[in-house]
Amino acid sequence: MRVKRLIVCFNLINKIVLGFVIAVWSVVGIADTSSSTFNFTAIFVGGSCEISAPTSIQFNDGEALRPSEIEQGIAATTQSFNLILSKCSGWGLTPSVKVNGQKTSDFGPALFRNTLGAMDSNGYGILLATDGNTSFVSNPNLAATGTILAKNWNPESQLDSIDTRIPIVAKLTCGNCDYAGRQSGAFKATVTFDFVYE
Repeated sequence: MRVKRLIVCFNLINKIVLGFVIAVWSVVGIADTSSSTFNFTAIFVGGSCEISAPTSIQFNDGEALRPSEIEQGIAATTQSFNLILSKCSGWGLTPSVKVNGQKTSDFGPALFRNTLGAMDSNGYGILLATDGNTSFVSNPNLAATGTILAKNWNPESQLDSIDTRIPIVAKLTCGNCDYAGRQSGAFKATVTFDFVYE
């Protein structure tokens, strides 16, 4: 009598190490039995955080701003908010936040702004910046770089140790304020923040 068996056992240990054992043996009669054991291991890394922010930012409480007020950079042209990271777990990689949206450099520095419509303002955009925190570096222009990078992050660190509040400053600006086609009208900039762990 001859029997061949293949046994595969999968075990997830500490949500990180996956080990499995394959045992193969054959039996010929009762007296002839042999077996071999193979051990395979792998380390899996990864994880993520949920990210949230206010769904909208309104300058000057929705009241109109004059071009001279934007040029002067009065307080009503600046709004601060926090990106909030939550439910963070994982290890082995480096976190960052990607910042995406339509951009222009027509007015000097890179600024966020949506595509113009016939009744929209021209010559204005949003300058986004962050002072960083204990986990992320500062960045004076997120439209220019598109990324909030980790600060001295050790890939061996657990992601749940990350500083979960990233301060952001949004400034309505005319850039260099010398754009010849500058005009008043409605303004909108849509920006997406993506938490990346790679």
